[in-house]
Amino acid sequence: MSSSRGQGKHAGLSREQVLQAAVALIDAEGVGALSMRRLARELGVEAMTLYHHVQNKGALEDAVVEYILTESRREPVHAATWQEALTEYALDFHRGLLAHPGAAILVASRPGLTERNLSDLEHLLQILTEAGFSPPTALAIVHATAASVLGQHLSVSDEHRESPAPAAGAGPLVNSALEPGLPDADALLKFTLKALMAGYESLL
Repeated sequence: MSSSRGQGKHAGLSREQVLQAAVALIDAEGVGALSMRRLARELGVEAMTLYHHVQNKGALEDAVVEYILTESRREPVHAATWQEALTEYALDFHRGLLAHPGAAILVASRPGLTERNLSDLEHLLQILTEAGFSPPTALAIVHATAASVLGQHLSVSDEHRESPAPAAGAGPLVNSALEPGLPDADALLKFTLKALMAGYESLL
């Protein structure tokens, strides 16, 4: 920005604007570019101004994670089964990371224990425990599902998922498996969720 709001004018800057700018910075340059000083510069304010909206950089990072997850959540729908509820949760998480791929490493490194995220978790745990899972098992299921989605986004992105050429030293089954090409992110996630649901059902 070409002009600075200066100190004492933080009333004109909302928390929403701070988080939007932080997410935009991560989208453009990656998590490594995010700092209180750099974000303040992007917003045209003094760095101290940001502390009226977030306590410190850690709080900023947690708020960014919450912002991305909240943005990805669709309007709640009545899920007929726990499988549908868990699948909806996973797909929403997937959608948020697709929209902000540079934030995946931040989501992986922050606990994200904000009021909104804990409320969403409580709702999902309620569905799972009502289905017959114990609270510890239900929590493990949510964590395993989230880790599976996040792990996919931390690995090679779709733009680099080129189908490998048949390898001269590979056996016939390997080359046969590679022939159709590698699945895209959506197809891989659907396969993963189907396998996970089958495994979770065996725990009941």
